[in-house]
Amino acid sequence: MKIERISLENIAVSPHSGAHVATVLLQGNKGSLSLRASAMPPTVLGDLTEAAIVTRALVQDALRQVRRMPEFRNTPQAVIVAENAWPRSAEQA
Repeated sequence: MKIERISLENIAVSPHSGAHVATVLLQGNKGSLSLRASAMPPTVLGDLTEAAIVTRALVQDALRQVRRMPEFRNTPQAVIVAENAWPRSAEQA
């Protein structure tokens, strides 16, 4: 599956765990997937904004989930993300 577009919806902070949560939409050449992702808040920001770090962490969690699905986990290169697929909020500095 080649992912051509990634977007996030319903981004919030869980009142119970303090983790950021969101619905991550992955659109690709073989259809679309909607996954619930979570990420702990960053402790070190570095050169990126907190929003960029959180966005990247949420997308990485969604990609981790996809790669563990039976239809993708047995093929090493089954999930490929296009360079321009990432949301703009992941690029902010």
